[in-house]
Amino acid sequence: MTAFIYLAHSSNLDVPVPGAPTLSLDSSPEYWFLYRYFESANLDRSAELIDLYGGGVIEEYQLHRLRTELELARSDVESKPDTWRVLVGWDREVASIETEDWRSVEKITVYAIIQTLLKMIQYSETNGVRLVTSGD
Repeated sequence: MTAFIYLAHSSNLDVPVPGAPTLSLDSSPEYWFLYRYFESANLDRSAELIDLYGGGVIEEYQLHRLRTELELARSDVESKPDTWRVLVGWDREVASIETEDWRSVEKITVYAIIQTLLKMIQYSETNGVRLVTSGD
């Protein structure tokens, strides 16, 4: 379960732009912390915006919404302690308070992911390329 995020020309969305930043997100506490921001930015409720299993192109107004939510996430992270815990799921079939699975995240790691995504969005807007997500 990994979402590979990269920049590509619209003429060939399967090939990352050489030298452009890329990012891989797996089912980690960092991903699950950012998930609510991804979904707050999501304009198409029939699919996840940054999906560990699927993919798509993020462009135009959707790209603007993602940038806005990531800026909110960055402000949230700046006010957090160096580490904190995030709900990543449940460790049994039935979701309950007893089965919650909480994991620690590090501020520096989450902040770096946000900064990379914001850099990719800026690169997309400046260079006329698409932000592409591809989950496995």
